[in-house]
Amino acid sequence: MKNFKKDTISLISSVLFLIVGILLFSNPGGVIKFVSYIIGSIFIIMGIGKIISYYKMIKKMNITNTGDMVMGIISIILGIIIILCLSALAFVINIVVGAWILYSGIIKLIYAFNLKEMKLSSWVYVLIVSIILIIGGLYVVINCNTVYSTIGLFLIIYSVIEIIQYIILPKNINPNIIK
Repeated sequence: MKNFKKDTISLISSVLFLIVGILLFSNPGGVIKFVSYIIGSIFIIMGIGKIISYYKMIKKMNITNTGDMVMGIISIILGIIIILCLSALAFVINIVVGAWILYSGIIKLIYAFNLKEMKLSSWVYVLIVSIILIIGGLYVVINCNTVYSTIGLFLIIYSVIEIIQYIILPKNINPNIIK
């Protein structure tokens, strides 16, 4: 049951990455703009909430918690910066997506060697997948000027590989076996 839950979560995350990949591949500028507006708006709303909380504390209890005021101002400024500086958000997204793909590739590499020790023929497939993921992850992390459609393409490839692997590999083998 525990492996089934992990497998299902892995499949769901792969499908979500596939959707994000398709969106990034087809409309990278729009996705980045949308994400930056959402994240920036969240920070601004949180900041306004902290400032309101600060004034409510003063009014009700005559206590000043300057931490709320400072956090509110910082959140609002950060939200405005995120909305206005798309390139900074783009850089962070490059690093996060690349690191995730790289991490997945390294985990699959360890898994491939575990499958080899168990004398299963699927270890070669997993090894090839892991090498592709490691190379793709390194490319995305190192090349900060990567076009988002390329990141979308990597996400699509990654997701398809994960979904195929979910279908092909036996379900009764624990992928987290590390010796």
